[in-house]
Amino acid sequence: MKKLLLITLLAIFCSTSFSQTSKSPLMGWASWNQFGANINESIIKGQADAISSSGLAAAGYRYLNIDDGFFNGRNTDGSLKTDSIKFPNGMKFLVDYIHSKGLKAGFYSEAGANTCGSQYSGQPGGVNSGMYMHDQQDADLFFKSWGFDFLKVDYCGGLVQKLDEKTRYAAIKKAIDNTGRTDINFNACRWQFPGTWVTTVADSWRMSNDINFSPGSKAEWKSIIGIIDMNKYLAPYASRGHYNDMDMLEVGRGLTAEEDKSHLSMWCILSSPLVLGNDLTNMSAETKEIITNAEVIAVNQDTTSLQGHLISDNGAGLQVWAKPLNGKQSKERTVVLFNRSEAPASMSVKWKELNLVGPATVRNLWSHSDLGGMDSIYTTTVPSHGVAMLKVVGKQTKLQEVFEAEYAWINNFNLTQYGEVLSGQGRVIADAKCSGHAKAAWLGNRDDNYIEFRDVYANMTGNYKLTITYISAGIQSATLTVNGTDTLLQGLNSKALTPANKTIPIKLNKGYNTIRLSNATDWLPDIDKIQIEFNK
Repeated sequence: MKKLLLITLLAIFCSTSFSQTSKSPLMGWASWNQFGANINESIIKGQADAISSSGLAAAGYRYLNIDDGFFNGRNTDGSLKTDSIKFPNGMKFLVDYIHSKGLKAGFYSEAGANTCGSQYSGQPGGVNSGMYMHDQQDADLFFKSWGFDFLKVDYCGGLVQKLDEKTRYAAIKKAIDNTGRTDINFNACRWQFPGTWVTTVADSWRMSNDINFSPGSKAEWKSIIGIIDMNKYLAPYASRGHYNDMDMLEVGRGLTAEEDKSHLSMWCILSSPLVLGNDLTNMSAETKEIITNAEVIAVNQDTTSLQGHLISDNGAGLQVWAKPLNGKQSKERTVVLFNRSEAPASMSVKWKELNLVGPATVRNLWSHSDLGGMDSIYTTTVPSHGVAMLKVVGKQTKLQEVFEAEYAWINNFNLTQYGEVLSGQGRVIADAKCSGHAKAAWLGNRDDNYIEFRDVYANMTGNYKLTITYISAGIQSATLTVNGTDTLLQGLNSKALTPANKTIPIKLNKGYNTIRLSNATDWLPDIDKIQIEFNK
């Protein structure tokens, strides 16, 4: 009886522990970057052995995801077949083996009829192996019969068929829910930010093309830089349990050590899933040291679940990124000084850029060294293609007063239908005249094409002054909605397409407030930023 009770308690503890940790970005390994479609049972077992025995699982890499390359069409009853030559013991055996190593097992499928492998990698078995017309049948097989814990769903067949992304991924999510499993981690692999609808459908979503277009080939620095740039303004759409997926890590696959550290640092501060793509059975000590850096990983796994923001960019390759740790209003920040240029450079971060007041202590997360207290600024030399990754802890914070529009929720950003991004919808565009060198444009002209500032925090309920900085095309109007209360703003005219200000009294509640700008029947002005007087 005592033994049964102990087993029951352990099961409850493990289930609770996993449920909590699964809300942080997923960590694990996937087969595609190293092996492409050339996978088999022996390879997957070998990687499971390696991730378990090498200390990677203990560092947090718990998922082992089998990517494309195992399909063999369908039986006459529609049930999925797998390649019995590559996987002679079947998927249930392999999942059990992965689970026996203390790991979670991941599976791959396609939202359309035909998989990516069938179209681009010489895998005829992928024809009609996608989930299209088989959603519930496949979900029951993956999760109830075979016991997988993760599902990545590609969109090669869906794009060819011109299926609607939102419709397909929502249907697949429903099929997953219908299995009764509540612990499935679901990745929508559409190769671009799919639209704001995805933030309530998937646990993560690919926001770029593949990081490596030729499986097995060496990593390319320019691909990593390109993905970072595409994720620059996607922070508003990440939240607890829902993340922008920057694709698999290329650490240990041909970059320099400095580039590998920069790669991991940026994936961590941008809260991407951390999915290794190297051969774990043939890994250097240097690679292992990089990917198991507990202090860097902790930034990615921070329970605040915020995605980092770009806070300065000199336009010549020197960028400063920052992310709050341990709460949105905490005194702790992670900072990455990122030198994308071809030469070492002196770089700095000022505490006022982090909404910190007074002195702060600094720790280097790569050297694991405390650098002491600094009054108002930290400066160091950063190597070419390298980073300085810091933890900055201040003694006092000030409330955020300036909210850049490029980091607001743009409701119709990348609104996509039948494979095409719809024109005339809100998006971020560069503008050197604006404070962050960017603005939110093409807003309004329909009721759902609005912009919201969702994290406006006030220490107390009261009346405040709101200043909207905008650029108009002639005389325009907007509806300002503060916590559900509307005010019509008319006569907005910036003249000569230069930024202008409109100041309005508003009432805010104690805590977090939402400020929306909309116009259901006409275009809004472009929005540069809003500012609220908090720190008088």
